[in-house]
Amino acid sequence: MSAALPAGLRERLRVARPFLLTALAASLGAGLVAAAIAHAPTRPLVWMVAYLILVAGVAQGVLGLGQALLPPRPPAARRCIMEWLLFNGGNAGVIAGTLLASPALVALGTALFVAALAAFLLGVRGAGGGWLLQLFRAMLMVTGLGACVGLALTLAGLAR
Repeated sequence: MSAALPAGLRERLRVARPFLLTALAASLGAGLVAAAIAHAPTRPLVWMVAYLILVAGVAQGVLGLGQALLPPRPPAARRCIMEWLLFNGGNAGVIAGTLLASPALVALGTALFVAALAAFLLGVRGAGGGWLLQLFRAMLMVTGLGACVGLALTLAGLAR
């Protein structure tokens, strides 16, 4: 199947692969957690399922794929590794901090996460324009605002 794809598209999809595979793993993990807690859900675990689907799953897939397809050239592997580590390290910090009721860990995770979003924004420099780029930027904005709201709720003691 990959032989049928143009070489340039193959390279771009290779760049997005870590983000897409992690998005898939997060979505599958969320489904497993949801199935396991269905008989006695708790608020923090239901929140975690939603976070895994929406942020670690959907947002990560969209951002990884958008960054691979939108700019004139796909990003370098080193850049993608750094972004993947920031994004998923941030996710891990936010999830762990929320489940452990540790505002400091949520704040650290949020800082890593926002740094990853900034890196994704810089990663599409020179992408020209168009509605797909605007959609990509909107995803960054909504995700970033959500992170800030989540941090504010955590710091105010309302997230649990």
